[in-house]
Amino acid sequence: MNSFYMGRLLALIGACLAGACSYSVSVNDNVVYTPAPLFTDYQIADDNLRRCVEQTITDEKITGASQLTLLNCSNAGIASLAGLERFGALQELNLAENQLRTLAPLVKLTQLKVLVLRKNQLDDVAPLLGLLKLVQVDLEQNPQLECTDVNQLAENMRETGAEILKPEQCR
Repeated sequence: MNSFYMGRLLALIGACLAGACSYSVSVNDNVVYTPAPLFTDYQIADDNLRRCVEQTITDEKITGASQLTLLNCSNAGIASLAGLERFGALQELNLAENQLRTLAPLVKLTQLKVLVLRKNQLDDVAPLLGLLKLVQVDLEQNPQLECTDVNQLAENMRETGAEILKPEQCR
C-alpha cells in the first residue's frame, strides 16, 4: 500500500478512536467490540446550554446521564436551564457569567455539591434551599437577588460547615 493511502487510513483510524465516528472491532468477521454510543437522550431548549452539554458529553465520552457529574458552562450566554434536570448526577456546576434569572430546574439536581452562579441576573434562590449536599455556592455579583432566601440558604449551609459567597447587597 502506498504512503498516501496508508496516511489516509491512519488518519481515519485516529479520528474514529478519538470518538469522531462509530466503529466496531472484528476478528474473522465476528464483532468482538462495539463501544457504547454517546448519550443523546435529553432535550435542552437553550441553544447555548445544549452546545455546552453536547461538548462535555463528546469530550468526556459520556454514554449515560449518570456519568455527567461535572459541567462547566461559564460565560456561555445561557438564559435558561430547562432540560438540565435530566442530569441528576451532577455534582459540580459552573454557570458563572451567563444571563440566568431563574434556577427552577436545579431543584432536581440533588447531588450538587459545588454551584457557581456568579455574575448572572438571578432574583431568587429558593430552588436551592432543598439541595442538601451543597458545600460551596457562589452567588456574588447578582444585583437583583433577594436576600431572604440567600440568608436562609447561608443558615442551612452554615450548619454543615459549607461555604457561600453572597452578593454584596446580602452581606
